[in-house]
Amino acid sequence: MRKIFSLLCCLLLLGVQGMAWAADSVSDVRTIEKTEKKVIVEYPFIIKGSKSINEKINSEIGKTVDSLVAEANTLGGGKVHYDMHRVAPELISMSIIMTPKQGVEETVGLTFDRNTGDKRPLSYYYNKEELLRRAADGLKYLYNVAPAKANVAPDTYYVDEDSNVIGIYHAGAVLDKSEGEIEVDLSASAPTTPVAAALPVVDNTPVTDSPPAADTTPAADSTPATDSTAANNIQEETIGQGTITGTEVRMRNGAGTTSAILGYFTKGEVVQVLKSETVNGAKWYNVRRADGNTGWVSADYCGLSGDTVSEVETPVEKLGKIVGTEVRMRSEPSLDAAVLAYFNNGETVTILDTATGSALNWTKVKRSGGAIGWVSSAYCQEQ
Repeated sequence: MRKIFSLLCCLLLLGVQGMAWAADSVSDVRTIEKTEKKVIVEYPFIIKGSKSINEKINSEIGKTVDSLVAEANTLGGGKVHYDMHRVAPELISMSIIMTPKQGVEETVGLTFDRNTGDKRPLSYYYNKEELLRRAADGLKYLYNVAPAKANVAPDTYYVDEDSNVIGIYHAGAVLDKSEGEIEVDLSASAPTTPVAAALPVVDNTPVTDSPPAADTTPAADSTPATDSTAANNIQEETIGQGTITGTEVRMRNGAGTTSAILGYFTKGEVVQVLKSETVNGAKWYNVRRADGNTGWVSADYCGLSGDTVSEVETPVEKLGKIVGTEVRMRSEPSLDAAVLAYFNNGETVTILDTATGSALNWTKVKRSGGAIGWVSSAYCQEQ
């Protein structure tokens, strides 16, 4: 009895100092409490399920929290806390909220696949056209936003207890900054176009930041696309077997970077190449995967083999140049993603991929030292 009493006393003392563990109302989660300089921090720590998957999710949560804490410290301190929205066998969704002493509150939504630990982007639920349509409907209905100003994608999102997808706009993104953040239920609008991500989409690649730019990433789709214009030259013949030569290569629902993302290929994955199409000078392959699903992939990331070509093609390395000072390298293609480092003005990088996020275009790059991250395409010129 005396030993038990002593143990309880020790635990109470530990709870007062430094990092404290508090039981959350959700059995899958514990709350970590600490103070960093002028910021009081409370954030979730996933404890139930696979250890490796939990580590992956907790690492992503930690990066987001660190980024918000650093920002809050520059705004006179404040608090970083969280709301847990949905914990289910297949999904976990939360909001990490920064409330600074100076400036406005900012929220970052995080949604993860519990089976893989991968972070789900909004493109998992809606393609770009459908997302903008749903967002515009909600903004006009809830906030009386003029149609000309309503064509804006949410900055972040979460999935609530009823499985509704809730888009969040940061203060000043649509309404006056004094109005604070606003939310739109994207699930409330009936779809007029197919949902983009019929297949699970994985997005845990490094990211960076800023204004709009072009999207030149590989893509594909479950239905072959056709175009009779001179810019799009279609070859109907079966080409043969192909091998995916890059990591996180996108499968799209049509040839071209504006087509919806259906999923991602695995590096080294073997596919059947059905035909090719050239769009705006870039070549794309319509392919069939081993499970029978079809889509489109950039020819730069699919090397041909078999009877038609003697050896696998190697994609041409693309170089880019950073233009601007203090340009951020981020962990994902989003303004909400953690800042990994800053580029040097004029720095030469290797271009690996492109994507869209936070209504901006992004470029995935590798630095000379091997570090990989994302930069706003507006600050990376292809050479």
